[in-house]
Amino acid sequence: MQKLLLIVSICLLVIKVSAQQNPQYSQYMMNTYLINPAVVGIEDYTDIKTGYRNQWTNFEGAPTTFYVTAHLALDKPDRTSTGITPNISKTIRRPLTPSRQFDGSPRVPGHQGIGISLISDKTGPSSQVSLLASYAYHIPITGHSKLSIGASGGMTQYTLDFSNLQVKDNPDPAILGGGKITAWQPTINIGMWYYSRQYYIGASANQLLFQNYNYKSNTDNTSGYSWVGSVFPHYFVSAGWRQELNEDWAVIPSVLLKKVNLAPITYDINLKAIYNDRFWFGASYRNKDAVVALLGCNISSLINIGYSYDFTMSDLRERSRGTHEIVIGVMLNNRHRIICPQHIW
Repeated sequence: MQKLLLIVSICLLVIKVSAQQNPQYSQYMMNTYLINPAVVGIEDYTDIKTGYRNQWTNFEGAPTTFYVTAHLALDKPDRTSTGITPNISKTIRRPLTPSRQFDGSPRVPGHQGIGISLISDKTGPSSQVSLLASYAYHIPITGHSKLSIGASGGMTQYTLDFSNLQVKDNPDPAILGGGKITAWQPTINIGMWYYSRQYYIGASANQLLFQNYNYKSNTDNTSGYSWVGSVFPHYFVSAGWRQELNEDWAVIPSVLLKKVNLAPITYDINLKAIYNDRFWFGASYRNKDAVVALLGCNISSLINIGYSYDFTMSDLRERSRGTHEIVIGVMLNNRHRIICPQHIW
């Protein structure tokens, strides 16, 4: 079997690069901002997360992804410190504002959210780096739920590094010369998120409007070639439910549907169990791809951590040693000392 690097290289060294896919994430539930900009500002603190994913660890040149995201709420007055016991997030799982809506339920004010993300993804000689800024507005629907509408925009740099290519038979002259070609492309994402403290449903569309870009060479070796790349819109629909079993245990089933133009619909089915709002574990099934083991801990009101391991089920399973992913979260300005996130599970 040829190594993944050779397969990817051959695909990329045609006149037109046919597709660029968003990175894959197994712990998107821990940081939904990666796929939906409408979640920015959903919590009561500044939510900072960094993640690293090493996919198909036995392959040279296999995908690796690194990201840093941060978002926070603006003018969010729907919680006060009255009656809140430090370190116990369960005590604030219901609105505390005294005002009432027409149906008698507590009124939940609207608020804004802003965020920023930096994502780096590399597969063999191909890499992309995105820097995006996001904005969302959270609209009260009932006393216990809100609808958030959000968008993000920024730039993505695509790079093809010929020095990382090794083709033995009839190599393209551009490959022999080495060097890099790069392209810059505007990126626009939109999303919506309807949520309460017990459930959520969201939809988003990423990489909209701008689909074709032209590579530019920084050497004379590749200047005679027309290098064109394409990105395809990505569509996501997700939903989840938090079911409290007793004072200590809760379970969270969730699902994610994904659609990329020119590709079939795929889906993730997830189930997590949380003990005392501190320790969680679970599993995911990604159709025709992997079974994922999940494990994490909300260490304190400042730090949480998650780890996942993908057991490959596709044709790559004979060579792949699985996929490792780790996510570390920091909750700054956490004035209520929340341990377990209230809306992103």
